[in-house]
Amino acid sequence: MRREKEEIAVLVRATPEKSKKDGDEHAVGVTGITEKGELLRLYPLGFRYGEGLVDFKKNDLLEVTVTRPEHDIRWESRKVLSYMNLQKPLKEREVKELVLPLVTSVERLNIEGASLGVVKPEIFDIEIKVNSIETYDRQQYFNLMGDFLEKGERARMPVEVRYIFRCEGEEACRGHKILLLDWEFNETVRNIIREEQEPAGVEKKIREHFFILMQEKELYFIMGTHFTYGTWMITGLFCPEKNGKKQSSLSGF
Repeated sequence: MRREKEEIAVLVRATPEKSKKDGDEHAVGVTGITEKGELLRLYPLGFRYGEGLVDFKKNDLLEVTVTRPEHDIRWESRKVLSYMNLQKPLKEREVKELVLPLVTSVERLNIEGASLGVVKPEIFDIEIKVNSIETYDRQQYFNLMGDFLEKGERARMPVEVRYIFRCEGEEACRGHKILLLDWEFNETVRNIIREEQEPAGVEKKIREHFFILMQEKELYFIMGTHFTYGTWMITGLFCPEKNGKKQSSLSGF
């Protein structure tokens, strides 16, 4: 088993999933970018509830020891054997310098056979489905998300958001409607549900956060394919402020 060391900047922290082997263990996946501008999918980075949440966030630099996974044929995927937070987070402009050369379209990603990519969207609207306004604790909500991933879109997430957009600069793009699946999105929704008691109020605040406010930002989608179905998902948002203004957190934590 060949091992490699990589230094990566975290672009996306995926929603944690419950381990099938140990019910107390959870694992989180990461989409990261190397110093050479290569996108990698890293999994699993494990943790346990009660020992604190994952000790890294977006833009943090991680040193990871990885190998090729046995059952994931996507060429960007790596199995994480160990990792260390280098405690040297990149500044927003540094992340943007790495991300910009990767901007492409879903159409080109399909032609290239890629399973990760960066798209600059021209957003038309968002579709919001509020299936439940129950307030879930972190572990319960993550388990619901895990069920959704395992069963595909037949299982209903508490709240679903799909962006309706076209890929900027791509003449062949006829438009897409793609699900947002992002840890910070989940946390934002949980915070909204704590404050709002009616589905209409939840939907209004989600639209403000993820559609109206996004029009003030320079928005990029971090795209990834579903392991089982191969369909595209928006796994993360990179949204620097326009004109170099300081980036604000979506989730507030």
